[in-house]
Amino acid sequence: MSTIAELIAGITAFFLLLASCFDLKTGEIPEKLTRGLIVIVITTAMICSIYRVNPSFLLASVVVGTGFFILGYVMFYLGEWGGGDVKLLAGIGCSLGFLNSMNYFTEISSPLYLEGIFPYYIDYFINLAIVSSPYIIIYSFLLGLMKPQVFEEFTGYFKKKNSIMLILLSFAPFLLALNLGMNRLALIYLSVPFLVLISLYLKAVEEIALQKTVDVDELKEGDILANDLIVDGRKVASKRNMEGLDRNQIAEIKRLASEGKISNVKVRWGIRFAPILFLAFLLTLIFGDVLEIIVASILTNLY
Repeated sequence: MSTIAELIAGITAFFLLLASCFDLKTGEIPEKLTRGLIVIVITTAMICSIYRVNPSFLLASVVVGTGFFILGYVMFYLGEWGGGDVKLLAGIGCSLGFLNSMNYFTEISSPLYLEGIFPYYIDYFINLAIVSSPYIIIYSFLLGLMKPQVFEEFTGYFKKKNSIMLILLSFAPFLLALNLGMNRLALIYLSVPFLVLISLYLKAVEEIALQKTVDVDELKEGDILANDLIVDGRKVASKRNMEGLDRNQIAEIKRLASEGKISNVKVRWGIRFAPILFLAFLLTLIFGDVLEIIVASILTNLY
């Protein structure tokens, strides 16, 4: 395995560790960390491409990094992630793309590593899903304990026809499998109503615990709006800007507030996700496809 590949893997892990510490402590990921990681990886990939007269190193890093960025931006657009998480994921994509071009995942000699049927970039998101599910559930539950209004919002969904219909329909796969005599499959499908309830709870958390109304004097650079700010038919600031509010926008908002056109604004933030991005990266480097390892372990115990 190339020393350069090991160095980039170590640097990426270190940057992700720092980002996780900042995210947990302040709820924000410094721009210098996210951009620094991307610059270091792409610069290294470019140097390797020039030195070896092979553009694949740079292309792999840029292409995979761009793909990860797009997926991260979709999560930001849906209101699930912050802008720092998106750029951090892009840096991870750049790193994984470069590591693969250096044959890191094919030459690794660790007995713990399993090269599964999926490519490395799919492995990363599978590992991300495995790690994030319990993290999000526990994190959201704790937020609900700190803000009782979350549970009020959650129970309120059971009074809405659309929510009731969704919950009832979620039992359909279970009932169908049971009717066909597929008892084991029916037990698996019982998880569908549970996942629906979890999604409703997460929606309540997003509406109550991950948004707050602040006075315009409390706004700071990087704050992300919960809704587009429109005054007199003109969009002053967009909720889709993952960089958040800049200095000029804050000045404009304060000016409008002094004219009596704005009193306060609602800002939002995402679940602190950097630690999950970090853990998923480590799992991908050390174990590869964790899902296949789990499935293989279960099948071994059964048979």
